[in-house]
Amino acid sequence: MRRSWNVMKAASWLGWQVEANWADPVLFLAYSFAKPLATTLILFFMVRVVAHGAATRETFLFLFLGNTFFLYVSEVLVGLSWVIFRDREDFETLKYVYLAPIRFVPYLFGRAMTKIATATLGTVVALLFGRFVLGLPIAASPASLVSLAGVVVLGLGGIVFLGVALAGAALIMARHSMNLNEGLTGTFYLLCGAVFPIEVLPGWAERLSLVLPFTYWLELIRRILTGRAYAAPLRAISDGGLVGILALSTLGLAAASLLWFRWCEHTARARGLIDWKTNY
Repeated sequence: MRRSWNVMKAASWLGWQVEANWADPVLFLAYSFAKPLATTLILFFMVRVVAHGAATRETFLFLFLGNTFFLYVSEVLVGLSWVIFRDREDFETLKYVYLAPIRFVPYLFGRAMTKIATATLGTVVALLFGRFVLGLPIAASPASLVSLAGVVVLGLGGIVFLGVALAGAALIMARHSMNLNEGLTGTFYLLCGAVFPIEVLPGWAERLSLVLPFTYWLELIRRILTGRAYAAPLRAISDGGLVGILALSTLGLAAASLLWFRWCEHTARARGLIDWKTNY
Protein backbone atom coordinates (compact mmCIF):
# COMPACT_ATOMS: atom_id res chain seq x y z
CA MET A 1 0.00 0.00 0.00
CA ARG A 2 2.83 2.40 0.90
CA ARG A 3 4.62 1.65 -2.36
CA SER A 4 1.42 2.30 -4.35
CA TRP A 5 1.04 5.63 -2.53
CA ASN A 6 4.62 6.57 -3.40
CA VAL A 7 3.97 5.64 -7.05
CA MET A 8 0.85 7.85 -7.05
CA LYS A 9 2.80 10.79 -5.60
CA ALA A 10 5.58 10.43 -8.16
CA ALA A 11 3.08 10.10 -11.02
CA SER A 12 1.20 13.18 -9.79
CA TRP A 13 4.43 15.18 -9.80
CA LEU A 14 5.23 13.88 -13.30
CA GLY A 15 1.73 14.79 -14.48
CA TRP A 16 2.13 18.32 -13.12
CA GLN A 17 5.43 18.71 -14.96
CA VAL A 18 3.86 17.50 -18.21
CA GLU A 19 0.79 19.71 -17.87
CA ALA A 20 2.45 22.90 -16.64
CA ASN A 21 5.99 22.91 -17.99
CA TRP A 22 5.13 25.25 -20.87
CA ALA A 23 4.36 28.25 -18.65
CA ASP A 24 5.17 29.82 -15.30
CA PRO A 25 2.74 28.92 -12.48
CA VAL A 26 0.83 32.23 -12.63
CA LEU A 27 0.20 31.93 -16.38
CA PHE A 28 -0.79 28.28 -16.01
CA LEU A 29 -3.28 29.13 -13.25
CA ALA A 30 -4.75 31.88 -15.43
CA TYR A 31 -5.12 29.34 -18.25
CA SER A 32 -6.81 26.86 -15.87
CA PHE A 33 -9.30 29.52 -14.77
CA ALA A 34 -10.02 30.85 -18.26
CA LYS A 35 -11.85 27.77 -19.62
CA PRO A 36 -14.56 27.41 -16.92
CA LEU A 37 -15.04 31.19 -16.71
CA ALA A 38 -15.38 31.48 -20.48
CA THR A 39 -17.90 28.63 -20.56
CA THR A 40 -19.87 30.25 -17.74
CA LEU A 41 -20.02 33.57 -19.57
CA ILE A 42 -21.10 31.87 -22.81
CA LEU A 43 -23.95 30.16 -20.96
CA PHE A 44 -24.84 33.43 -19.21
CA PHE A 45 -25.17 35.35 -22.48
CA MET A 46 -27.03 32.47 -24.11
CA VAL A 47 -29.65 32.63 -21.36
CA ARG A 48 -29.80 36.44 -21.12
CA VAL A 49 -29.40 37.45 -24.76
CA VAL A 50 -30.05 34.55 -27.13
CA ALA A 51 -33.09 33.26 -25.24
CA HIS A 52 -34.63 36.80 -25.15
CA GLY A 53 -35.90 36.32 -21.62
CA ALA A 54 -37.55 32.95 -22.32
CA ALA A 55 -35.08 31.19 -20.03
CA THR A 56 -35.47 31.75 -16.31
CA ARG A 57 -32.91 32.22 -13.53
CA GLU A 58 -33.57 28.61 -12.50
CA THR A 59 -32.71 27.48 -16.03
CA PHE A 60 -29.37 29.23 -15.88
CA LEU A 61 -28.64 27.81 -12.41
CA PHE A 62 -29.36 24.29 -13.74
CA LEU A 63 -27.04 24.85 -16.72
CA PHE A 64 -24.36 26.52 -14.62
CA LEU A 65 -24.05 23.76 -12.00
CA GLY A 66 -24.21 20.90 -14.51
CA ASN A 67 -21.67 22.46 -16.83
CA THR A 68 -19.31 23.48 -14.01
CA PHE A 69 -19.07 20.04 -12.40
CA PHE A 70 -18.99 18.20 -15.72
CA LEU A 71 -15.51 19.71 -16.06
CA TYR A 72 -14.31 16.83 -13.86
CA VAL A 73 -15.74 14.26 -16.29
CA SER A 74 -14.26 15.81 -19.42
CA GLU A 75 -10.84 16.48 -17.87
CA VAL A 76 -10.31 13.08 -16.23
CA LEU A 77 -11.89 10.80 -18.86
CA VAL A 78 -10.12 12.34 -21.83
CA GLY A 79 -7.00 13.10 -19.80
CA LEU A 80 -6.35 9.52 -18.64
CA SER A 81 -6.62 7.97 -22.09
CA TRP A 82 -4.47 10.84 -23.44
CA VAL A 83 -1.79 9.88 -20.88
CA ILE A 84 -1.32 6.56 -22.71
CA PHE A 85 -0.88 8.19 -26.11
CA ARG A 86 1.47 10.93 -24.85
CA ASP A 87 3.66 8.51 -22.85
CA ARG A 88 3.69 5.85 -25.56
CA GLU A 89 4.05 7.90 -28.72
CA ASP A 90 5.14 11.48 -27.91
CA PHE A 91 7.56 10.96 -25.03
CA GLU A 92 8.18 7.21 -25.71
CA THR A 93 8.38 6.57 -21.95
CA LEU A 94 5.54 4.08 -21.50
CA LYS A 95 7.82 1.09 -22.10
CA TYR A 96 10.16 2.35 -19.35
CA VAL A 97 7.25 2.73 -16.93
CA TYR A 98 6.35 -0.90 -17.64
CA LEU A 99 9.95 -1.97 -17.12
CA ALA A 100 9.97 -0.33 -13.67
CA PRO A 101 9.00 -2.57 -10.70
CA ILE A 102 5.66 -0.81 -10.15
CA ARG A 103 2.02 -1.53 -10.87
CA PHE A 104 0.54 0.57 -13.65
CA VAL A 105 -2.90 1.29 -12.14
CA PRO A 106 -1.47 3.36 -9.20
CA TYR A 107 0.58 5.24 -11.83
CA LEU A 108 -2.65 6.07 -13.67
CA PHE A 109 -4.30 7.12 -10.38
CA GLY A 110 -1.41 9.51 -9.79
CA ARG A 111 -1.73 11.03 -13.26
CA ALA A 112 -5.48 11.37 -12.63
CA MET A 113 -4.73 13.39 -9.46
CA THR A 114 -3.14 16.09 -11.61
CA LYS A 115 -6.24 16.29 -13.79
CA ILE A 116 -8.49 16.38 -10.72
CA ALA A 117 -6.41 19.18 -9.16
CA THR A 118 -6.63 21.40 -12.26
CA ALA A 119 -10.35 20.64 -12.66
CA THR A 120 -10.94 21.48 -8.98
CA LEU A 121 -9.24 24.86 -9.40
CA GLY A 122 -11.47 25.66 -12.37
CA THR A 123 -14.61 24.43 -10.62
CA VAL A 124 -13.97 26.44 -7.44
CA VAL A 125 -13.27 29.63 -9.41
CA ALA A 126 -16.42 29.13 -11.50
CA LEU A 127 -18.55 28.58 -8.35
CA LEU A 128 -17.13 31.71 -6.71
CA PHE A 129 -17.78 33.67 -9.91
CA GLY A 130 -21.35 32.40 -10.07
CA ARG A 131 -22.02 33.06 -6.38
CA PHE A 132 -20.46 36.51 -5.96
CA VAL A 133 -20.37 38.04 -9.46
CA LEU A 134 -23.50 36.60 -11.05
CA GLY A 135 -25.37 36.47 -7.73
CA LEU A 136 -26.63 32.90 -8.10
CA PRO A 137 -28.39 31.41 -5.03
CA ILE A 138 -25.76 28.77 -4.27
CA ALA A 139 -25.75 27.41 -0.71
CA ALA A 140 -22.39 27.92 0.98
CA SER A 141 -23.01 26.80 4.58
CA PRO A 142 -20.37 24.61 6.28
CA ALA A 143 -22.78 21.65 6.30
CA SER A 144 -23.56 21.95 2.60
CA LEU A 145 -19.86 22.29 1.72
CA VAL A 146 -19.00 19.15 3.71
CA SER A 147 -21.81 17.23 1.98
CA LEU A 148 -20.68 18.59 -1.37
CA ALA A 149 -17.08 17.49 -0.76
CA GLY A 150 -18.21 13.96 0.14
CA VAL A 151 -20.45 13.63 -2.93
CA VAL A 152 -17.80 15.06 -5.26
CA VAL A 153 -15.19 12.59 -3.96
CA LEU A 154 -17.63 9.69 -4.34
CA GLY A 155 -18.46 10.71 -7.91
CA LEU A 156 -14.79 11.22 -8.72
CA GLY A 157 -14.20 7.58 -7.83
CA GLY A 158 -16.50 6.49 -10.65
CA ILE A 159 -15.00 9.01 -13.07
CA VAL A 160 -11.43 7.85 -12.36
CA PHE A 161 -12.30 4.17 -12.76
CA LEU A 162 -14.08 4.87 -16.05
CA GLY A 163 -10.97 6.79 -17.09
CA VAL A 164 -8.88 3.70 -16.24
CA ALA A 165 -11.15 1.65 -18.52
CA LEU A 166 -10.61 4.13 -21.37
CA ALA A 167 -6.86 4.10 -20.69
CA GLY A 168 -6.98 0.31 -21.05
CA ALA A 169 -8.72 0.67 -24.40
CA ALA A 170 -6.05 3.18 -25.45
CA LEU A 171 -3.36 0.54 -24.82
CA ILE A 172 -4.73 -1.64 -27.63
CA MET A 173 -5.98 1.10 -29.97
CA ALA A 174 -4.25 3.51 -32.33
CA ARG A 175 -3.83 7.19 -31.53
CA HIS A 176 -6.76 8.33 -33.68
CA SER A 177 -9.09 6.40 -31.35
CA MET A 178 -8.85 9.54 -29.19
CA ASN A 179 -11.86 10.75 -31.16
CA LEU A 180 -13.83 7.82 -29.74
CA ASN A 181 -13.02 8.89 -26.16
CA GLU A 182 -13.96 12.51 -26.86
CA GLY A 183 -17.18 11.34 -28.51
CA LEU A 184 -17.99 9.22 -25.45
CA THR A 185 -17.49 12.24 -23.20
CA GLY A 186 -19.82 14.27 -25.42
CA THR A 187 -22.43 11.53 -25.19
CA PHE A 188 -22.24 11.62 -21.40
CA TYR A 189 -22.59 15.43 -21.56
CA LEU A 190 -25.90 15.07 -23.40
CA LEU A 191 -27.30 12.11 -21.46
CA CYS A 192 -26.38 12.68 -17.81
CA GLY A 193 -28.37 15.87 -17.31
CA ALA A 194 -25.46 18.30 -17.46
CA VAL A 195 -27.26 20.69 -19.82
CA PHE A 196 -30.63 19.05 -20.60
CA PRO A 197 -33.13 17.83 -17.98
CA ILE A 198 -33.26 14.08 -18.48
CA GLU A 199 -37.07 14.13 -18.64
CA VAL A 200 -36.96 16.01 -21.98
CA LEU A 201 -34.83 13.30 -23.59
CA PRO A 202 -36.43 10.59 -25.77
CA GLY A 203 -37.54 7.54 -23.80
CA TRP A 204 -34.57 5.38 -24.85
CA ALA A 205 -32.14 8.19 -24.01
CA GLU A 206 -33.75 8.74 -20.60
CA ARG A 207 -33.36 5.04 -19.82
CA LEU A 208 -29.67 5.25 -20.81
CA SER A 209 -29.33 8.33 -18.63
CA LEU A 210 -30.61 6.44 -15.59
CA VAL A 211 -27.84 3.85 -16.08
CA LEU A 212 -25.08 6.47 -15.84
CA PRO A 213 -23.69 7.23 -12.36
CA PHE A 214 -23.02 10.83 -13.44
CA THR A 215 -26.79 11.43 -13.65
CA TYR A 216 -27.20 10.73 -9.92
CA TRP A 217 -23.98 12.59 -9.12
CA LEU A 218 -25.08 15.84 -10.78
CA GLU A 219 -28.57 15.59 -9.28
CA LEU A 220 -27.06 15.21 -5.78
CA ILE A 221 -24.76 18.19 -6.33
CA ARG A 222 -27.67 20.36 -7.48
CA ARG A 223 -29.77 19.33 -4.48
CA ILE A 224 -26.95 20.15 -2.05
CA LEU A 225 -26.18 23.55 -3.58
CA THR A 226 -29.78 24.69 -4.21
CA GLY A 227 -31.89 22.72 -1.74
CA ARG A 228 -34.32 21.42 -4.37
CA ALA A 229 -34.70 18.43 -6.70
CA TYR A 230 -34.37 18.94 -10.46
CA ALA A 231 -34.63 15.69 -12.43
CA ALA A 232 -38.29 14.62 -12.51
CA PRO A 233 -37.56 10.84 -12.74
CA LEU A 234 -35.41 11.09 -9.58
CA ARG A 235 -37.70 13.23 -7.39
CA ALA A 236 -39.12 10.19 -5.59
CA ILE A 237 -35.63 9.12 -4.51
CA SER A 238 -34.26 10.64 -1.31
CA ASP A 239 -30.78 12.12 -1.05
CA GLY A 240 -29.65 9.05 0.89
CA GLY A 241 -31.07 6.81 -1.83
CA LEU A 242 -29.14 8.73 -4.49
CA VAL A 243 -25.94 8.36 -2.44
CA GLY A 244 -26.56 4.61 -2.16
CA ILE A 245 -27.15 4.26 -5.92
CA LEU A 246 -24.04 6.33 -6.64
CA ALA A 247 -21.92 4.26 -4.25
CA LEU A 248 -23.12 0.93 -5.66
CA SER A 249 -22.66 2.06 -9.26
CA THR A 250 -19.16 3.30 -8.42
CA LEU A 251 -18.24 -0.08 -6.91
CA GLY A 252 -19.64 -1.92 -9.92
CA LEU A 253 -17.84 0.43 -12.29
CA ALA A 254 -14.58 -0.05 -10.36
CA ALA A 255 -14.76 -3.86 -10.59
CA ALA A 256 -15.68 -3.83 -14.29
CA SER A 257 -13.04 -1.22 -15.16
CA LEU A 258 -10.21 -3.05 -13.39
CA LEU A 259 -11.12 -6.37 -15.08
CA TRP A 260 -11.30 -4.63 -18.47
CA PHE A 261 -7.98 -2.86 -17.89
CA ARG A 262 -6.24 -6.11 -16.93
CA TRP A 263 -7.51 -7.78 -20.11
CA CYS A 264 -6.39 -4.84 -22.26
CA GLU A 265 -2.99 -4.73 -20.55
CA HIS A 266 -2.48 -8.46 -21.07
CA THR A 267 -3.48 -8.12 -24.74
CA ALA A 268 -1.13 -5.15 -25.26
CA ARG A 269 1.78 -7.07 -23.73
CA ALA A 270 1.03 -10.20 -25.76
CA ARG A 271 0.83 -8.26 -29.05
CA GLY A 272 3.82 -6.01 -28.36
CA LEU A 273 1.74 -2.81 -28.29
CA ILE A 274 3.35 -1.16 -25.24
CA ASP A 275 5.82 0.77 -27.43
CA TRP A 276 3.50 1.01 -30.45
CA LYS A 277 3.81 4.21 -32.53
CA THR A 278 0.91 5.01 -34.82
CA ASN A 279 2.02 8.59 -35.63
CA TYR A 280 -1.44 9.98 -36.26
